[in-house]
This record gives sequence, C-alpha cells and structure tokens, in this order.
Amino acid sequence: MTDDIARSFVQLALAIDRHRPGYVDAYYGPPAWRARAAADGPRPLAELELEREALQRAIAGDLGMERQRRGHLVGQLRAMQATLAILAGETMSVVAEAETLYDISAEWVDEASFEDCRRTLDELLPGRGPLVERLAAGKAAAQVAVEPNAPALAEIVRELGRRARDRFALPRGESLEIRLTQGRPWSAYNWYLGELRSRIEINVDRPIDILRLVHLVAHEGYPGHHTDLAIKEARLVRRRGWLEHAVTLLESPVCVVAEGIATRGLDALLSRDELFAWCAAEVFPRAGLSGLDPRREHAIEAACQKLLGVRDNAALLRHVERAADHDVMAYLRHHGLCTEQAAAQALRFIDSARSYVFTYRQGGALVDALLAAEPAPACWFARLLEEPVTPSQLRAWIRDRSQGAAPDRGAAHRGAAR
Repeated sequence: MTDDIARSFVQLALAIDRHRPGYVDAYYGPPAWRARAAADGPRPLAELELEREALQRAIAGDLGMERQRRGHLVGQLRAMQATLAILAGETMSVVAEAETLYDISAEWVDEASFEDCRRTLDELLPGRGPLVERLAAGKAAAQVAVEPNAPALAEIVRELGRRARDRFALPRGESLEIRLTQGRPWSAYNWYLGELRSRIEINVDRPIDILRLVHLVAHEGYPGHHTDLAIKEARLVRRRGWLEHAVTLLESPVCVVAEGIATRGLDALLSRDELFAWCAAEVFPRAGLSGLDPRREHAIEAACQKLLGVRDNAALLRHVERAADHDVMAYLRHHGLCTEQAAAQALRFIDSARSYVFTYRQGGALVDALLAAEPAPACWFARLLEEPVTPSQLRAWIRDRSQGAAPDRGAAHRGAAR
C-alpha cells in the first residue's frame, strides 16, 4: 500500500506542476510518470483536490508506514492543499502562505538587531562616510571575477567537496557543474538533475566578493543543496525505495529544512580557524587577493548575514502593507545597507518568491537551535541530510532536547551505512 501512496503522491505533484510550472523543482523518478502528466495536460483542479484527499486518507489508514515517513507526507499534502486552493483562486495572505506551505510563521524581526549589526560594521569598516558606502567599498576591495574555470572558484569547489565527502555520506559518483547566468532575482540556484548530479548557476549581475563566493558554493553545493539532495536520492529513493523523494517541490515544508541546511552548511564543514587558514593559504591568493585579512572579511560577512531579517521585514511591508517600490527599497537601503542596485534585486526576489523569502532565516534559526542543544552537532547535521525532516519535527526535537529527552533516531537513520 505504501508504494501506491508514493506513486500517487509523485503523480499528483506532477499534475499540479502542469498548472504551476516550476512547482516541481526537480524530478528523477520514472520517466513514464512525467510523460503521462505531460500527455494529460492540466487536469481539473477539483479532481486533483479529490485525489489529494484520497491520498491523505490512505496515509492515515496505512498503519505500517514509518512515523517519520508519514510526517513528511502529511506535511507535503497540507502544503499541496494550500497550493491547489491558491490555484483555484483563493486569496491567501503571505503570512497564511508561510504557515500552510512552509510550516513556519512570518514574523516581524526586531529592528534593534539590525542596529547591533550596524554598530559591528561601523567598527570593522574604515572611514567616516555613510556606512552603506563604506560597506560597498569594503566589498569592492574583495571582489573577484567569477568564471567557471577561475582558479579561486575551482579551489572552493574542490576543497568544500573533499571535506563534504570526508564528513558526510555523499554517494560515489555524485558531481556538480558551475554555470554563470544573468537577469535572475536570486544570487545562485541549484538545479538538481537526478542521478546524483547538480547544475549550479551563479548570477553575475552584481560583483561578488570572494568570501561571499565561498558561501554561495557551500549553500548550493557542498554541503548544501547538492549534498542534501544527492544523499537523499541515494539513501531514500535508491536504497529504501521511498519514491516520494524522487520529486522536490518549491512549495513545501521541506524547503525550510533545506534552506537551513544550506545556510548553515559552511559552519558544519569548517571551524572558523580552518576557514581562516584555508582562505589565507589558498582561496584568497588564487583570486589575487592575498592582502585580505580572512578574519576581518569573515566578521563583515557574518554581520551582513545577520541582516537577513531585513528582507523578511521588507517582504511583510511589500505583501501585507502593500508598500510601494520606493518605500521597500528605502527600507532595504537603510536597514539592510543595500546599494540601489542590490535593493532593486532584493525587491525582485521578494516579489517573485513571496512567502519563500522567510524560509532562509527561519530554516537557519531552527538548525542553529537544534545544533546548539546537541553535544555532537556534526552528527545531527548529518541526520538532517539523511532523513525526511519537517520544521514541526525540528521544533519537536528542539523541545525534547530542552526537556532532556532523547528524540527518536528515525527510520531512515537506523542502520544506515556510509
């Protein structure tokens, strides 16, 4: 019965994608299923909702399904219900979207935290001019020309890949390629192709500083999205036969955990001292930036990362308060220390991504809270890569640990061989 549920789930996802192209972010299941969805064309939404309801009942009635697998599917189906409702014309606020699609709360971030970051940057950046100009000048001094075969980029991919393979259960034969693109609302994107392969596109609309390039490769590749999806394909789809993981959806709670993994991946792979030593010895010289101080550059990047909540607030201004372009961009420039060009790109992303914007900061916060409660954080980061986890389950794990209880080891984790 469980195999039938997995097949029905994947086929329903492919059918929804016919109404919302891009809903299926990656698919590496049987080609015949995708061919059938294409041949059927867009099917009536009411018919798809009936199928979703029948699938929900089937899951409830399958008493032999592993608890963790069930929790993952239930969360996916709840998000599917919201997607189908939106496609049918239901008006849903961005706050309701975040809750129903992603299992998180879209909350206003206290602006006092932004002022703390500004004070930190004010101390790190030389000069007495406007802070946004000093930050732009500091990043300009660390900028690197991004080319697929550039020595610095090749070193970043090589070393992060080596460390990810040593530390986590990356399957043999996995690989990724880097391509450059322009005119996108995002900085970089991982297109998971299946068969353990990824294509990572880096947007070169704006110059990229060298440490930001390290973070992008970690986020999209090692040990971020590529690592996450390659391990799950190998362990869940190939080894366990859980075919529901042969499809990744852009509107689902899984996205929050995936962005949490990607956002905190570099910290899971290298200690700060390891990062500083590597950048000083290999990365910065290969980019022609030997004079940069890696500790200072890291401190600047870390402070900028703490300004991620500015984008969350800007999204609420845009989608809840219906703020105009110039007001949202002014907020991004003032609190986020964005240049005009960066603010315009951030606004494009906010408009295109809507409630997805909130998955980055909240995913990172959930992963931080879990790892902070664990005596062996690397093992728990590995669990996130290997198991189907939802934000609700992460919150339960965090609550259990705060109360001194040991969370379940997980069906996907038990007996898993490297």
